[in-house]
Amino acid sequence: MMAEGALGHLAAIARALILFSALLLPLHAFAQSAEAALEVDSGGNRAAEYFLGDRNAIFITVNVWGKVTKPGQYNVPSGTSLLTLLSAAGGPSSYARLDNVRVVRLVNQREEILEIDVRRYLNTGDISLIPEIKPGDTVVVSGSTYNWVSNAVDVIAKVGILLNAIVLMQRLK
Repeated sequence: MMAEGALGHLAAIARALILFSALLLPLHAFAQSAEAALEVDSGGNRAAEYFLGDRNAIFITVNVWGKVTKPGQYNVPSGTSLLTLLSAAGGPSSYARLDNVRVVRLVNQREEILEIDVRRYLNTGDISLIPEIKPGDTVVVSGSTYNWVSNAVDVIAKVGILLNAIVLMQRLK
């Protein structure tokens, strides 16, 4: 009788965890958006945003976050396009959401967020859809819905394993 009560209690906990994870996913997405909006401060000195590379090529520093093969900070030639930067970062992962790639940049001390539909470019070949990257830009490639669902299922599976271990320990007592 005690084991049945414990199982009922564990089932209620499992339902609560599933509900909690469903509520947590949108908060996680919001947190990533907030992180993407971090301000780049060059102290007002635009010349400090550029530097000379090999053979006097002018380079800029940009950030790539999210679902790319190699996220990180990159020094790329001035005039680099979003596609070239994504390629330098190893390209999008299989979980990337290409219809809403965000470019966060500081313009006149205000944040500007460009939403780029890279998938549309891939379907049409219209290069005017792809912006040039500017110094200090942060490119954010979000995960697809499949990615979020996959992560949620992974968390739920791990919680299930934990609950199963608890039930087994209760039975051994």
